[in-house]
Amino acid sequence: MPRNACQIHFRRTFRPWLNSRPLPDCSPLKILEINSGRDVNGAMVHTYLLVQQMVELGHEVSVLCRPGYWLWDRLNGVRVERISSSMHRHWSELRRASTIVRERQIDVIHTHMSRAHMFGILLKVMTGVPCVATAHNRHIQLHWPWNDFVIANSEATRRFQIRMNRVPKERIQTVYCFSDLQRFQSVGEEIRRTTRCGLSVADGQPLLGVVGEVVARKGHIHLFRALPRIAEAFPNFKLAVLGRFKRHEAATRQLRRFLVEHKLFQRVIWVGRRSNVPDFFAAMDACIVPSIEEPLGLVAMEAQAAGTPLIVTNTGGLVEIVQDNVNGLIVPTKNPAAIADAVIRLLNDRHLRDRLVENGRLNVSERFSPRVLTNQVVDVLRQVSHCPAA
Repeated sequence: MPRNACQIHFRRTFRPWLNSRPLPDCSPLKILEINSGRDVNGAMVHTYLLVQQMVELGHEVSVLCRPGYWLWDRLNGVRVERISSSMHRHWSELRRASTIVRERQIDVIHTHMSRAHMFGILLKVMTGVPCVATAHNRHIQLHWPWNDFVIANSEATRRFQIRMNRVPKERIQTVYCFSDLQRFQSVGEEIRRTTRCGLSVADGQPLLGVVGEVVARKGHIHLFRALPRIAEAFPNFKLAVLGRFKRHEAATRQLRRFLVEHKLFQRVIWVGRRSNVPDFFAAMDACIVPSIEEPLGLVAMEAQAAGTPLIVTNTGGLVEIVQDNVNGLIVPTKNPAAIADAVIRLLNDRHLRDRLVENGRLNVSERFSPRVLTNQVVDVLRQVSHCPAA
């Protein structure tokens, strides 16, 4: 069949049925994963874990990423071919990558993060190998409709892509991103005590936590504005702030200024970025996710897996992970009073905490299994790869 006829056949008959058609075979795929990230974030962690799962399922995976950064280093020792690339859209770099795609007989390209998305589309044009992009964020960008298919990390992201980036409904599907939840489930009581001791938090002293980079969209300021009211109910509480922050950045300066003005500076522990995040989840009496905008919210999954009582705002994918008063508490965005009320309610009600924790663990084990979600990604890649686009 001529290539243009193949494209027409694909668009008219295959794409509308992509989510429901049975898989024609289970043969291994040759997959090129492309991630353009530098520092660790949810998209990087997801790519790393996804690659591991794909390899365990028997697929042949190559990973094109930037040398010397987080993903490159973490893949050392994993049974994949690492391909270094700056992903600059120069002819020489595109030609080199295109040659690799042809020589490895890649079946499908799968991209993560903005620079990788554009690079993948250009490789598709040059090689005819279909390209699938996973949307980890909600940004208005022109490249999305050019992909053969888009995987959205949440229903909120899927709706955004259809509405704002004009991705056709028949060419997008939600597959939740995932984290290594097992490592959050295996932290014992001794680790909890040791971690709290390291933070100078006594037994019985309430420890709250917020996890994520200190940037405006994460909503730290609204949690901080709730602290004076929380302090009235629990004068000895402490708040641990986990995640990257820089003292000179506006968001951090705003938070520190608020603490000084309200004489709460001693209530907050600036932990920063840590590799042993599960230990801190185990030490917390409650985890708050006060985000203003959150495409998915891996922190909410991790808190549930760790058995940490959870409070989230009603934005983005968070409300797809958390059911209010079932496996967590949901509060309005930008509402310090509601955050304070939820924290006070949670800390005062042991039975509520136990119920939310039990249901939270059940929720992540049933809905966010890495193996199940990887199979869903592979299903999409397999269907798209059966008829390469030009």
